[in-house]
Amino acid sequence: MMYGLIGTQTDDTEYDSISNSIQSILKKFGLTENELMAYRHLIKNDPQHANEIGKELKIYRTETYRLLNSLQQNGMVNVIFDKPSKFVGIDYAKALDHLINTQINTLNELRLVRNSLLK
Repeated sequence: MMYGLIGTQTDDTEYDSISNSIQSILKKFGLTENELMAYRHLIKNDPQHANEIGKELKIYRTETYRLLNSLQQNGMVNVIFDKPSKFVGIDYAKALDHLINTQINTLNELRLVRNSLLK
């Protein structure tokens, strides 16, 4: 059994099914394959240092830091300040809430611009 996917207890098969669906949605919102791979890795594992993540995913160190920074900006990863810092994946429900709110804010800004053009 696993915890944390959507805040409830799930079995491995259900986890993989839900995870794959969410990953497909996140891809539509512009996440790259490597970002999705890093995020899924962090969801499934304990907090890790960037170099550990890069080694396990076979991604260059500089690319790993770029991916982690992007995921952090998207509200999908938190940093645990240590020496060196560790990264932890935010559960899917919270990450999706952040994505939804970001999209709503973007659409509201777009609506304001459109309304100003109509005046």
